[in-house]
Parts: sequence; C-alpha cells; structure tokens
Amino acid sequence: MSALPRIAAIGTGRMGRGIGHVFAYAGFPVEIIDLKPREPAAAAKLAAEAKAEVAENLQSLIALGVMTAEQAPAILDRIAVVSADAAPAALARADVIFEGVTETMEAKRDAFARACAHARPDAIIASTTSTILVDTLAGFVTHPERFLNTHYLNPAYLVPLVEISPGKATDPAVTARMKALLEQAGKVPVLCAASPGFIVPRIQSVARAEAARIVGEGLATAEDVDKATRY
Repeated sequence: MSALPRIAAIGTGRMGRGIGHVFAYAGFPVEIIDLKPREPAAAAKLAAEAKAEVAENLQSLIALGVMTAEQAPAILDRIAVVSADAAPAALARADVIFEGVTETMEAKRDAFARACAHARPDAIIASTTSTILVDTLAGFVTHPERFLNTHYLNPAYLVPLVEISPGKATDPAVTARMKALLEQAGKVPVLCAASPGFIVPRIQSVARAEAARIVGEGLATAEDVDKATRY
C-alpha cells in the first residue's frame, strides 16, 4: 500500500460523506460512489449536496479552532462524488473500499457484487455495518481474505473510535493494514471478534437500559438522567 492510498466510499449518505471527510481531512484522495442510476441533473445535485455537507462540517471544525479556514478548500478538493456510470473506474483505482449502503442484505449483496466486479484483487474491502456479522457478508466478497468490518461511530468525521472486526477468512495482514490506515487518518481503531453490536453499541445498550430503570424506579427524572449523562 502506498503512503497515501486511494479511498473509495460506496454510498452517498451520512456514512459515505463522513468517511470522505475523514480521509480527505487527513490528506487522502477520496471518491464517494453513488451506485444508484440517476439523470445527470440529479447526480449533479446529489454531488453538490454531499460536498456542501462536508463543507458545513468543516466550518464547524473551524469554529472550534480545530483547523483554519485556509485549509478547507484543499480538503474539499480531495473529495470527488462519483455517479453510477463512473463507479466502475473509481472502484478499479481504489486501494481501500468502504461500503456504507443501507443496512439490508439486499443492498449489501448488490454493493459487494459491484465492488468485486471492478476492484483489484489486492484492494481491501470493508463494510461499515455493526448489525451484520463479517462472516455473513464475506460470502458476498471475492477473495474474502481481503474483507473485514470497520464500524465507524457517527458522526464518523468527529468520533475517533473505529471498531475493526475481522472474519474467519480475513488475512491478519489485511487487519494490520487497516489498523495502520485508520491510525494514519487520525482514528483510534480497536479490534473486536465477530459479535452482534461489537463493543460500543453493546455498552450503549446496557447504559440505555439502566437509564430507563433509574427513571422507572423514580430515582431521577428523564431530564436529569440526560443531564447527568451529558455532563
């Protein structure tokens, strides 16, 4: 893998845009890929909306003093939003492909079929899901040794943690490459065996249940539990 591998994010929703932001901010060239066929005007509108969302999030970081306004144009220039007709070429030149489409098996199967049809055999492919186990999805991927789950927490551009979940077929060298890539992008990766919910969502589910129990037992109001959690 080169010092600055090319990143592709399949899906133009919140996750795809967040991943685009993460890697462009760190200096990587990123292509956010829309797999849905659209009329040219609709595709252009979607691309503009995606770039505008990233620009807005960059403005938030500028306001917080995390970066300067002068840095924003270069970051945005590293992001390209690719329409469905240009997706094959974008997938073919990607070193790492992150799938972030709708959380259904049908959507995942379709996304991986398209990715594998055009991706190089040595390209890493990762799903951002936390609800479908890596070994289930690996059946949709050619060369499953290059596949694993990487669960970003929303908003992906802001939360440092990324949960990496390799599968039974995942090459340990691929896991190591992904960990190094995420660290290079400023993330904090942790490893988790294939298990529903990974680490953080499971902790969150326990916290939510306990918060509800506290309110139900009359120990505190919902408003004060929220305040205690927030601060």
